[in-house]
Amino acid sequence: MQVKLAYTILLAFLTVLPFASDEKRFSYHVFGTVTDFDGRKMENIYVCIVPSKRPINGRIPCVKTSSQGSFSITVNDIPDEYKVCASTKESPFILVPNKDPSHRVVCSGNIVFPPRDDQRQVELKFRGKND
Repeated sequence: MQVKLAYTILLAFLTVLPFASDEKRFSYHVFGTVTDFDGRKMENIYVCIVPSKRPINGRIPCVKTSSQGSFSITVNDIPDEYKVCASTKESPFILVPNKDPSHRVVCSGNIVFPPRDDQRQVELKFRGKND
């Protein structure tokens, strides 16, 4: 009985495995700076890339800005629409309401990555003290 169950599980896994990697992944590199409403570069701000239209599936790739407000992040994913978001708090931050006045978020517009390796420059600017 245990051998038959193990065989059934193995067969099910091998049947699904080819479909798990059908979509080719590409390297998408995003770089830029984060500034405040006065144009000052902001350091230690969390910057993440998230899908715009599909659910987040797994880890959200994030980095922190440098002392000069710059960031650089590369993801390997499928062609799709993405947003780059900056937050004063550590992820997860994008869809979680937060009443903390020091928690601020700003996101880019949708970025459509094509079915090839690509890179984009994104400048994120906080609009005011109550973004």
